[in-house]
Amino acid sequence: MSEAGQGISSRGLAAVIWTLAGVSTVLLAGRLFIRSILLKSFHLDDIFGVISWLLMIIGMSIATFELPLNYQYSSILIGESPAPPESELANMAIRLRKWDIGNETCFWTSLFCVKLSFMFLYKIVFCPHSKYKRVWLWGLIYIVLCYGTVLIGVYGQCGDAMNLFSYEQCRTPYVALLNSRIVWIDFFFNVTSDIVVIALPMPVIWHLNMGTKQKLAVSAICSLAMITIAFETLRTVKLHQLDNHLTIFYSYLELLVSVLISQLPSYRFLVSPSDKDREHRRLFWSHVTMRGYNSDSLEYSMQDLDRTPRATESRGTTYSTTRGLEVPPIV
Repeated sequence: MSEAGQGISSRGLAAVIWTLAGVSTVLLAGRLFIRSILLKSFHLDDIFGVISWLLMIIGMSIATFELPLNYQYSSILIGESPAPPESELANMAIRLRKWDIGNETCFWTSLFCVKLSFMFLYKIVFCPHSKYKRVWLWGLIYIVLCYGTVLIGVYGQCGDAMNLFSYEQCRTPYVALLNSRIVWIDFFFNVTSDIVVIALPMPVIWHLNMGTKQKLAVSAICSLAMITIAFETLRTVKLHQLDNHLTIFYSYLELLVSVLISQLPSYRFLVSPSDKDREHRRLFWSHVTMRGYNSDSLEYSMQDLDRTPRATESRGTTYSTTRGLEVPPIV
């Protein structure tokens, strides 16, 4: 099948989509399994992680279903295929738009659920300090407002939402100018909300009582959103230039990689050299191999947040501290 100016065949694109979706599914299952063992409960970051994965699967299913029509329409626009009658072309455009509205809604909602998953993970790990709580709350409000803004762009791309499925109304010069602006508005709010997710925990991390290597490792986990910023930048530039080459590919990669990255913090304890993470590894592998393990770490839970440093140390678990406050591990 022709690439229709997309830079990748529809089969190749579908293969990439579902390979990465499969990896994310495995990582999500592992994350929930790890949380069920080490925390014995689930929290809001897990809930938003599951929602982001579910919406990603729905969005990728819609994308796979519409790929043949999408490629057919693109091949007509670039002259690879003969143009059908105007009424048939209009019908194709409206059918694509109906699928795209649902897909874009899933895309943005899933993407911002990833950000909320990180935010609520930060709340669990870094929020015993009242000053940080206020900063975290303002960051959360900003991310929610950014989500609302990009969602308005989805339903306002033809000016009035009532015109979304009107072929003629969506082809006016006004709509063309509006869409060129919406592209950059979406870019601004998406990227700045990513920057909030990256920057928010950094001051706390570098005040922790841990080695520089560990600080760098935790900072790297929180900075993984830089990857999605790169994909968003490529996608936006291509949309602005009306260049279809790999544009769809970059769009799907941004979401798929974001959901995949959101699962990774739960696996940090598997490679961390700290004593408490070694204890968590022993606990985890004892459950995996079905061996009994009599250790105080069986009682590890988020309730440890309320313990004093002395009481925690007496139980054989020492958390990193920031200005005397306990900070639990990223699990």
